[in-house]
Amino acid sequence: MILCLLFSAGQAIAQPAEVLDPGSVVQSFNNARIIIGDGTVVERGSILIRAGIILAVGPASSMNLPAGAVSYDLDGQTVIPALVNTHAHLGWEAYGDWGSQFFTEENLTDHLYRHAYYGVGTIISTGSDKEDIASRVKLEQQKGNIGGARYHLSPGMGSPGGGPNPRFTDDPNYWGVNPVGDPEQAARTVRDLATKGYGIVKIWVDSRDQRRGSEVKLAPEIYSAVLNTASNYDMRIIAHATTLSDHKSLVDVGARRFIHMPYDTEVDDEYLAMVRANNVFIVPTLGMITKRESYYIPAFQDSFFYGQVPVSVLENLNKNYDPPPVNQDAAAVQRSTMLASNLLKLKDHIILGTDAGAVGDFFGYSDHVELALFVRMGMTPMEAVVAATSRAAQAFGLTDVGSLQAGKAADFVILDANPLNDINNTRQISAVYLRGQAVDREGLKTRWVLED
Repeated sequence: MILCLLFSAGQAIAQPAEVLDPGSVVQSFNNARIIIGDGTVVERGSILIRAGIILAVGPASSMNLPAGAVSYDLDGQTVIPALVNTHAHLGWEAYGDWGSQFFTEENLTDHLYRHAYYGVGTIISTGSDKEDIASRVKLEQQKGNIGGARYHLSPGMGSPGGGPNPRFTDDPNYWGVNPVGDPEQAARTVRDLATKGYGIVKIWVDSRDQRRGSEVKLAPEIYSAVLNTASNYDMRIIAHATTLSDHKSLVDVGARRFIHMPYDTEVDDEYLAMVRANNVFIVPTLGMITKRESYYIPAFQDSFFYGQVPVSVLENLNKNYDPPPVNQDAAAVQRSTMLASNLLKLKDHIILGTDAGAVGDFFGYSDHVELALFVRMGMTPMEAVVAATSRAAQAFGLTDVGSLQAGKAADFVILDANPLNDINNTRQISAVYLRGQAVDREGLKTRWVLED
């Protein structure tokens, strides 16, 4: 079953009770705990916004409100920046169905709103977006005709016949990877993508696809050509790599962003020194790799998820659910311990990404699962929030989002509880504001629940 609606900006955005002109009226959100996103907090603070931009953030007692400002009292509530998800695959998922046939403007747009519903303000979709459809949706969003999470698409590059996992490549209409077989072709592809205006590109380094005859890794001379050529443009490369040796080789030739942290072994001091010296950013995608852990709660058993989908979807998910073993074997326990150790060592370089849309994780919802896993594996709640906001934005040069500061976009989430006390309080969403306007969460939820 596919659940998709194409909303106009007016349908998807709810104004506050007063009828406001968001282009001229200053709105002030007062007396909240404001988690800036950079590791700092303003207690009993205020945020002033106008025309979708933050004008000022500071203590409420020192804030001078302009004449005509509309104020909202958030006493007892907490405000955080809207989350920034740097790794997902939009368009393919249809809650129980999956495939390229679902990559339509309607379904892609629906996925942007699902992220927004859960407080995700920015999403980067990596290596699986059909260019013509994705470009039309992105253009309509830039025109203001589509709301939802800010949409960034990232084409992919990989070895001919390799790259993405077989779930994608078994689809006869898969289009996501630009094959590069030698350094010259790699450099030429980067230049072509730069000419088309792409600022983010994914490269698949590891070899996974046995079914199409390619088990060949992207060679160092090829990804070196990608990185060297990209440095001539304002282009950020993110590398899909899962082994410690590949990470080291990539960092050594200029890679600064990774999808997945090393999963094969404990990271060593040499690698940690390289990561720190080069300010590397790493998307660990813990939710994707912990589904067989005994503590994992499936989405259809979680009210934070099941409250916004039809019963038929929950029944289908339940029917196809393969529960993890109650007692983990020694190898599974050892792997979990190793992952937690690696995450802690790399915590100052971790950024949010979920792989949602590729492996059964659900848009927006899985971002909160990932935050909880960050903390479960040893990060503090504040470290998790920073990883999911300002650092994630910094990794891709997204200077207008990720923190609550004057001049940045008015993208924020109002919570009824403090996530610094319990990271699961990011689920206590009172309201989401994107571009300075409140997302109509109740309206979206009603439509989704009734869609069947």
